[in-house]
Amino acid sequence: MGLVGTLSEATNASEDALRLLLSVLVGYPLAVLHRTVFYNKPAQIQHLFFVIVGISIWYFNCGNAVIHALLSILAAYFITNFMAGTDASVYAAHIVFLGHLLVGYWFAETDSYDITWTTPFCIMTLRFIGLVMDVYDGQQKPENLKADQKITAITDKPGLLEIAAFGLFFQGTLVGPQFTLAKFRSFVGGDWLDNGTTPQSAFLPSIGRFLAGCTYMVFNQWGQVWIPDAFFNSDAFFNLSFFWRWTWVTIWFRLTMYRYCSIWLITEGASILSGLGHNGKDAEGNDKWDGVRDLHIIKWETGHDYQSVVESFNCGTNTFAKNHIHRRLRWLNNKLASHVLTLGYLAIWHGYHLGYFLLFGIELACVQAQTQLYGLIARTPGWSEAISQPIARPFIWIFGKLTISYSMGFAFLMFGLIKTKYWIAPVQSLYFIGFIIYFVAWPALYHVLLQVLPRKPKAEKPVEPKKEL
Repeated sequence: MGLVGTLSEATNASEDALRLLLSVLVGYPLAVLHRTVFYNKPAQIQHLFFVIVGISIWYFNCGNAVIHALLSILAAYFITNFMAGTDASVYAAHIVFLGHLLVGYWFAETDSYDITWTTPFCIMTLRFIGLVMDVYDGQQKPENLKADQKITAITDKPGLLEIAAFGLFFQGTLVGPQFTLAKFRSFVGGDWLDNGTTPQSAFLPSIGRFLAGCTYMVFNQWGQVWIPDAFFNSDAFFNLSFFWRWTWVTIWFRLTMYRYCSIWLITEGASILSGLGHNGKDAEGNDKWDGVRDLHIIKWETGHDYQSVVESFNCGTNTFAKNHIHRRLRWLNNKLASHVLTLGYLAIWHGYHLGYFLLFGIELACVQAQTQLYGLIARTPGWSEAISQPIARPFIWIFGKLTISYSMGFAFLMFGLIKTKYWIAPVQSLYFIGFIIYFVAWPALYHVLLQVLPRKPKAEKPVEPKKEL
């Protein structure tokens, strides 16, 4: 038994999960090594360092399955250098990278939460698809690009070593964050440096994110002991009242989500320390270190509507989906259709399990319901004025927080318990409440409210004075 196996037995953690955690934590000494030795070296030397370290991390976690990453690097080089600027390159990227991932899911997935070679490969899939699309943009006429595309467009094709370094960079190759080649080039080129030296302002933000990540990890581990997944198929759960069944699901949901929060925060802390997290300077000339942020802690914990969830959680993937999927569906001329296709894309990216698709379906329904509710508030006389009163704000916050927490808790049952045979009984015990509310009750109520609520009078256009001939 090796050292990792011994630690696994001592901590009662799975060996795969422990390897992943150790690989994330090693990002800190590697960041120190880079900012001490490699930060001012030529790009090729830095790239070589990233590739050697990245392959080592992959091998430590996945063994010979590192071949999947290496083959994808070769594919990314071929597509970006020999098919650049063509529609075929975008199609090829999805067939090669997303297709490779889906085949991997088919053979590697089990009934539980899996940490296999597909875990880091799903990150690489989006990174290389985004790379191909950014190179595609770089070959188009600038006047044909939108503002967001101009920021990430790549006009000069990357070489094989740069692509390998981009995909295997130790700060993002396992669990994220997602970042573009333009961002990576800015980092390697030293745009984050302070007069040629590594800025000391990175230390406090890095430590802060690390400690926050450790705190979330403690809560998550405590939650796994307190409310194990098996609880939701036990007599103890089914014998509870409806209210308490739903409440325990909601508490479990929050504690389970801290698994992702902890890893993202710890990884971001290392990214800040290395310099990748640098995001320019604020109005007062201070360094900003939120360049690869995946979690906005305050908004995630205190937000009271679905928009706050989207803006605060898994930000890197959401940014990819917004810029590389949603906005590129403008030609549909239908925001709802674009939203449906984007969420469908993300569901497929997660895997085959039915629960993934149902989760994103409920997410779409929740966002749609919120949009419709806000529309009603805006058009009904006196409603906006009433809820904007200071005395109403605490009640609005409580209502919003409870609504999104309980709704997301129900939806997450089908994601977190993975297999239908594990989540169908607890979902049935909640009487499919999420589906009833967002697919039946709210749509019906909304159409009634549209008819019965008064409308604000339309602002009359000012009458222009007649011009005398």
